[in-house]
Amino acid sequence: MNKKSRGGMMAIQKPSLVELAIERIKKYIIDNQFKPNEKFLSEKELVEQLQVSRTVVREALISLQTIGILQIKSGGGVYIAEPKLDTITTILKHHYDTYGVKIKELLETREIIELGALRLMIENHVEVDVNQLIQINQSYYQAIIEKTETKAFDRLFHQTLIKATGNKTYYMFSEIINEYFSLVRIDTNENDDELIQAYNDHLAIIDAIKIRNLTDAHNRMKKHFEPVFKLIHQLKETT
Repeated sequence: MNKKSRGGMMAIQKPSLVELAIERIKKYIIDNQFKPNEKFLSEKELVEQLQVSRTVVREALISLQTIGILQIKSGGGVYIAEPKLDTITTILKHHYDTYGVKIKELLETREIIELGALRLMIENHVEVDVNQLIQINQSYYQAIIEKTETKAFDRLFHQTLIKATGNKTYYMFSEIINEYFSLVRIDTNENDDELIQAYNDHLAIIDAIKIRNLTDAHNRMKKHFEPVFKLIHQLKETT
């Protein structure tokens, strides 16, 4: 999301290596007319073609998997995923290009979805694979320490959380919101302390899920969203 500086100029968010890799992979898929379920290039081949590190390639692949373009099979390579939200995504993008979006309202909607996911899994006594959430969060922590892109792992954490409800319809609706959310770039400029706090928020949410404490889980999730709401309020004051 672009924002105005104090002098009135627009600050342009510079794309990261991961974002550039994502766009080049998307273009490669289109140019070569890959079909759903068709095997894609390996990590090694992508490293050679894109001339970036293996870490950048992995984060790009994770991002493309979370938005349903690729599917990474454990020990089986990378495949083109089945299309799921193409029509809806087109409609949302048209709406965004035409009318824009009130980012605060969009974020409120996303928060409601996340809180609802916690209610579904706790009140329905869903058996959640907390080890998977812990592993994803650990990858998020590792990216913080190595000072590489963290957004892909953060999104994967929240996506896995919602998928853990076992409610496929709810998960699909959440993906629609995330597709819309991806159209808006918010440059959070998080420092290491803020990223570590987000990592700790994830841990606290996992702990609340373990003991099935819905009130604590909700409070932890709301706290996790506070920094972004604060940023949006600051942007509103400076634009």
